[in-house]
Amino acid sequence: MASRRQKRPSRSQRYERRQPRRKPVAELTVRLPKRTTEPETVVAHLGPTNSGKTHDALRFLVETGRGVYAAPLRMLAQEAHRRLSEELGDGVGLVTGEERINPGAPIICCTAEMAPMQGETLVLDEVQWAEDEERGSAWTRLMLGGEYRHVLLLGAVEALPLVEHAFPHVDVRFFERKTPLEWVGRRGITGLRPGTVVVAFSRRAVIGLAGELNAIHPGRVAALYGAMPLASRREEIDRFLAGAAEVCAATDVLGHGVNLPCETLLFAETEKFDGRERRNLEPWEIAQIAGRAGRFGFHERGHVGVLTGVPWADPDPDLVRAALTPHVQLPGGHLGYRVVDTGRLRPQLDDLNVSRVDDLEPALHAWRQAAFRYWSVDGWLEVESIQPLLERLDAVREALHHCRRKLELADVWKLMQAPIDEDGLPLLGALACALAGDNPQKTVIGWLLDPARLQAAGLEEAEQAAREASILRWFALQYPGVAGVTIERAAMLEEVASARVVEELRAEIEDPTIGRCRACGARTAPWATLCDRCFMARGYRRRS
Repeated sequence: MASRRQKRPSRSQRYERRQPRRKPVAELTVRLPKRTTEPETVVAHLGPTNSGKTHDALRFLVETGRGVYAAPLRMLAQEAHRRLSEELGDGVGLVTGEERINPGAPIICCTAEMAPMQGETLVLDEVQWAEDEERGSAWTRLMLGGEYRHVLLLGAVEALPLVEHAFPHVDVRFFERKTPLEWVGRRGITGLRPGTVVVAFSRRAVIGLAGELNAIHPGRVAALYGAMPLASRREEIDRFLAGAAEVCAATDVLGHGVNLPCETLLFAETEKFDGRERRNLEPWEIAQIAGRAGRFGFHERGHVGVLTGVPWADPDPDLVRAALTPHVQLPGGHLGYRVVDTGRLRPQLDDLNVSRVDDLEPALHAWRQAAFRYWSVDGWLEVESIQPLLERLDAVREALHHCRRKLELADVWKLMQAPIDEDGLPLLGALACALAGDNPQKTVIGWLLDPARLQAAGLEEAEQAAREASILRWFALQYPGVAGVTIERAAMLEEVASARVVEELRAEIEDPTIGRCRACGARTAPWATLCDRCFMARGYRRRS
């Protein structure tokens, strides 16, 4: 009888086999962030997109003269910084994981993770992010432990239960949209008016859709998707704002920090792959994206519908139309699209009671188990996923094992906080070795910092270089000059990579073969190289 094929051990398991067994961590501290002084005022601005809640909060921040605006995304922090700098000049700074501009200014715009734990005024944007499985602790920690005189919480009305859990005596002010949304049904691709944004849900779909639009609006199509560097996004947005681009194809990046004033927003797709499965969009996702239509001050109303005339796109108009009306009952008789009533927390290094790198992983697991027991009586707090921390820890210690180097516990923990995703782990390992003094890794990093390697880069390679530049910018702020990594060199790489992305994106959009079968030239989905007919024919020939 054939034996079963054994599953290959994970990197973490392979590493543990090389290490001596450690005793479990005996003492852990599971505690909530606490403030010593309660704020004088706590106000929540709750409402949909385009309701003025952020505008009013920023006005209060300007009037108090000192404080912090904290957002979930670097692009949102940059946008607030631009808006306030136009009014206050050098009185505004910007602090994110990747950049510092005038960090000593009285008013700071930052990402939530970079917000200080004390100050005069805290404007905490998109407060519903407190429930995010991987980043929510940044919001929860500020709400529970931030020492501020004035606290303003901004978010969707769905966050009302969360806000009341964190601040039982909060002053809640509800905001309504300043421009109405109007359902316009089906709109054909050949008759789109300037100022229209069409939404799809993958990079290839957006590029293919932009190619279809470019055949109708030659050279006047913008494109936005999540993997684009921020500078590339800004260039595309500026083209659209200036009228150089009449229409725009975008992913749901629109619902996450891209304030693109458009009159009409059309869904080319109503399904997305969420990392686990392809599914219908949730009503709250549709509403968040649709809310970008009809920005106040630009248009009298917003128009929302679905796109027709693209063979591979088959959006469900009933799904979109139904999602324009909130239907979930919230406290006080308010209506929303879901209930956000949970805040996430994760440990700090001091909570783990460890002094050795080898004890970090068991300590994280033990803390998680203890926290589950500790907070089981408090229904609104949950443990943030520790998996991203474990993946970064795994990448760092395996790299150190291979280069036969060691780092202090504080440095390993700092590297574990890097703002990266899974495809940035190899670079994180290289940085760990370079920090520990490994010269070959310094050479590798020096090559990555060379913009000349991007002269002939394709779109995906340029996007990857921009992501690497972002990680290197973060590293330069933590360890200035180590391995030759400086803010200036990383910023130059990011700038060159972003320009290359825009150049290659234009070439792909204008490529007449996009969305065409390579065998017969028939129209097909942009992610497919062959139409169904040619695919089946080639498959038949192979089998015969």
